[in-house]
Amino acid sequence: MYKTLLVILFSFVLTPVFGQKGTDTFKLYFDLNVSTLNAKMENKIDLLIYNDKIINGSSVIIVGYADFLGSEKHNRALSMKRAASVKAYLEKNGVNAEDVKFCEGKGQIDRSGVGGKDGVPTDRRVDIVVDNRVKKLHPELPLSGKKDTARKPTSANINDITHLEKGSVLLLKDVYFPPDRHTIMAQSNATLEQLYKVLDANPNLAISIEGHVCCIQNTPDALDIETNEPSLSVNRAREIYNYLLNKGIDPQRLTYKGFGRSRPVVAVEMNDGDREKNRRVEVRIVSNR
Repeated sequence: MYKTLLVILFSFVLTPVFGQKGTDTFKLYFDLNVSTLNAKMENKIDLLIYNDKIINGSSVIIVGYADFLGSEKHNRALSMKRAASVKAYLEKNGVNAEDVKFCEGKGQIDRSGVGGKDGVPTDRRVDIVVDNRVKKLHPELPLSGKKDTARKPTSANINDITHLEKGSVLLLKDVYFPPDRHTIMAQSNATLEQLYKVLDANPNLAISIEGHVCCIQNTPDALDIETNEPSLSVNRAREIYNYLLNKGIDPQRLTYKGFGRSRPVVAVEMNDGDREKNRRVEVRIVSNR
């Protein structure tokens, strides 16, 4: 009975959407028997939001799938969990919950006679179907959760962070690192202490610490000579994350990411000022209630 109802539901809800002019479908792939997003897929969603592929006011449909490995019951539950994890990540990063019109797991994809004991990796996925035509009809609508601040982070004082909306981005001024290193310089202490005090005084405030670098090409991130790994933006964000943890901030209120040079404030760096704008650490408001 459940399967029959599900088929009918998908017929009415999905058929008019997939393949429609004005819609886009984005595929997110999962590891075997895993329902949580890996770092690569999280970054893909981040870029979709940043590049306005998913904007507030659009209609979003999320559909999870599994391959044929395992029982039908298990695969249906797994596909639903995958869809739910994508929905949660979108909302965490500022996509309006009311824009998600449908979120469901379809279960396993029938691959009779196809695939071996390892299954079909491309069937372990979630499809995000986005209809952005409403934005074209109503350009006054705000962009996605980053509002218009993802490219132009606000330079407001840290004490004003409690007044910023979810998804807003605050530039951490006066936070310094030695060239090509992630160790925080002593000149940063005043800013970080101020950030700690604001978080400590506002227990409902949750943030994402986001690192960015400049001056690189053809590589996702800059080399950190302290670790000899190309992960400088990640390591700098994590260093601030660890600072706040060591001060006693609940880890559930903190996340960190590094974006390399994928989100420049200045697209073409012509001088030291441009490079300084791109070489930065920001704080994104995840929750402010």
